Amino acid sequence: MKLLRVVVCVLGTVAMVADLRPVAARDPDPAASLAERWSWLRCHDPARPRLGPAFPSIAERYRGDPEAQSRLSHWLETAGRGHWGDDYEMSQQSHLDASEAQALVRWVLGH
Repeated sequence: MKLLRVVVCVLGTVAMVADLRPVAARDPDPAASLAERWSWLRCHDPARPRLGPAFPSIAERYRGDPEAQSRLSHWLETAGRGHWGDDYEMSQQSHLDASEAQALVRWVLGH
């Protein structure tokens, strides 16, 4: 019985550590690496809200919106407040070139 508890504890620890890998290591999409490189994960999280909404919440909100790709790419360039209420203020992402912005938006909308 003690051995079983040890095995379960070890497996649980391994599962937790595996989940702590960087997003890019878990997601083969190159945009995941961009998100890490440009520190998006400081404000957004793949699973839960942080300073900004979680990626799945963004994807759900804009699912079916034919203008979502262009609208979100534009917001990356111009920043803004009020898209998610007054609690969230996104900083301008002018360091992104157009192809990076498009790739990141596609990645976020794919969550």
